[in-house]
Amino acid sequence: MSLDYYQRHATELAARYQQVSSRTVHCDWLTLLEPWLVAAPRRLLDVGAGSGRDAAFLAGLHQGHSVVAVEPSQALASLGQCHTRDVAVDWVNDAMPALSRVTGTFDLILLSAVWMHLPPESRLLALARLHELLSPDGYLVLSLRLVISEQEMRERAMYPVAVDEVERLALEEGMTLLHVSGPQEDVLARSGLSWQSLILGGEHARLP
Repeated sequence: MSLDYYQRHATELAARYQQVSSRTVHCDWLTLLEPWLVAAPRRLLDVGAGSGRDAAFLAGLHQGHSVVAVEPSQALASLGQCHTRDVAVDWVNDAMPALSRVTGTFDLILLSAVWMHLPPESRLLALARLHELLSPDGYLVLSLRLVISEQEMRERAMYPVAVDEVERLALEEGMTLLHVSGPQEDVLARSGLSWQSLILGGEHARLP
């Protein structure tokens, strides 16, 4: 991803992210996984945590949750730390695909609006690393941005994404595609922009 863009526009981007609730953004997959998330303490990883909106939301679903928020942009992470100072969130300065500073395993890993920043040649490596970090019965949730302009490709280092590609890589890595949403309108009402959410599972994962 282009860190320079996110460093320069951190305040503006964080304000935009905070305009909408995590529940609104993630309503599709939350319908399936929220009962599981609120039932017991979980270890959760938010990759590309940005303003901390989703990390704070996840931490608030159960008093026993521990959340690790990964963000490569120092400017965004500083704002995120302010937004999550009252909840159990630990911040790590790290980036895909290596995530070399993240340790342990997690029951749920969230990549919200992150996958399109990975060059296609890095995606199998990234998924292999995420698989290492995911517990065998855990869930990996991705949101895919379905429309990317040429300007965004240049300025923000975005690349086209597709469900079929993710499913193929998941199969190569021994993971299972458990759920694919239909196309969803952009919650910020950006014209022509839509998203899909996916849930991948570890070796023993089944949807609740």
